[in-house]
Amino acid sequence: MKQSANHIFDAQRKITGHPGASTPLHRITNEKTINAHRKAMCAKVHNPDPKKYDCDEYPFAASKEGGNPARGSTRIISAGDNRSAGARLGGFYKAQRILNGDGYYVRIK
Repeated sequence: MKQSANHIFDAQRKITGHPGASTPLHRITNEKTINAHRKAMCAKVHNPDPKKYDCDEYPFAASKEGGNPARGSTRIISAGDNRSAGARLGGFYKAQRILNGDGYYVRIK
């Protein structure tokens, strides 16, 4: 998931307030809101081959801070990398019992 990690690292440095690094992200669980966040971030991003690549957004669509193109970042990355990172994020939420509204940080090593 190197591409996802690189995107998060770059986005945290670029976005004012350094969401997820200096300030926490907050989980949301409402699928309609998550899908709206993803659409707001990725609808206008050109994807050269949707079978091979995904639009990766940061802050995550499943965070309260996601969905704002003026305060977020998008990058086209391999679909496998993006989906693996999404699965890991879901596993993190479950393992750490991150519930709707809970804050958390993202640290890239």
